[in-house]
Amino acid sequence: MKTELYTAIHLRSIRTAAMALPIAAAFTSILAWVLGIAAPEELPQSFAPESSQFQLQALDITGSTQSSGVAGSYIVVSVLGVLMVATNYRHGAVTWKVLHGRGRWGLNILGAVGAVTAGAAAVSCVIAGVITVVATQLSGTPWEVALSDVLLMWIRGIAALTLLAVTTAALTLATRSGLVSGVILGVAYTIEAIIAAIIAAIGAVAGWNLTAIGWLPLQSVLSAVGVSSLAPYNSGAGLMLCAAWTVLAGIIGISRLKTYNL
Repeated sequence: MKTELYTAIHLRSIRTAAMALPIAAAFTSILAWVLGIAAPEELPQSFAPESSQFQLQALDITGSTQSSGVAGSYIVVSVLGVLMVATNYRHGAVTWKVLHGRGRWGLNILGAVGAVTAGAAAVSCVIAGVITVVATQLSGTPWEVALSDVLLMWIRGIAALTLLAVTTAALTLATRSGLVSGVILGVAYTIEAIIAAIIAAIGAVAGWNLTAIGWLPLQSVLSAVGVSSLAPYNSGAGLMLCAAWTVLAGIIGISRLKTYNL
């Protein structure tokens, strides 16, 4: 796995994708505070900056509370997972790497994807925390959210984003093409986002909720973070669903890797 991590560190495209995650987290946190401070007093208490729920949402690195469909962090980690695998195929590096064992290389590259994503997500947590501390000081808002709740949310967020990235990397192993994986993910995410938006829009009237599609990958991440009121399931169930998608994609990806005529 050291080779894959070394490659990831020195390739500009992968470094850019990894740095995009903290940037997305910073944008999400700043946007939450700007909207919260500017919100009129007649809005629900959960929108008030002095509420613990609002501060927890502002510290959410996944942006799950601001979208029931495709948050920016989901796209970033998906691109990161696809790039780290597709780059090896594009440059022909996979041919000599798998000589030491196809299954072993498959596990190594998936492990590297997980390590890089988890590292970028951890940096995102620090940035979101700094932004929230500065925002509370500038606005004169007291820190209300419990530190234990923040840490648990961050751990769940890091785990969910890491599992999503590894899932997309495994899909790229199965297709052996970054372009094909990108198209598949784009179509799947778009369909899931449209369905989620429709249910969220008319659910209050028709009595619908997201439980029926809660098993889908992005909805699983939404549940795993455990902050959004639109989450179909609890955080434990969400993490289990994320892990199930990762294991399924990993089995398919490594099995397909062993059948390639390299």
